[in-house]
Amino acid sequence: MGYSGVKAWLDGLGLSRYAPVFEIHEVDDEVLPMLTLEDLKDMGIGAVGSRRKMYAAIQKLRSDSAS
Repeated sequence: MGYSGVKAWLDGLGLSRYAPVFEIHEVDDEVLPMLTLEDLKDMGIGAVGSRRKMYAAIQKLRSDSAS
């Protein structure tokens, strides 16, 4: 997936405006499933709704990769 996959993932969530933040923080497909709510907050994702939406999708990525 790489960084372009992370951007596509954000697009799918309707949160593409955060793509530059993920790039600045060097979040790629390897790092993405490891992110926590605290990480998202530290990255500057200030809107609670956006942060929760991302985290729910990250948890889904984790469960999908585990099965």
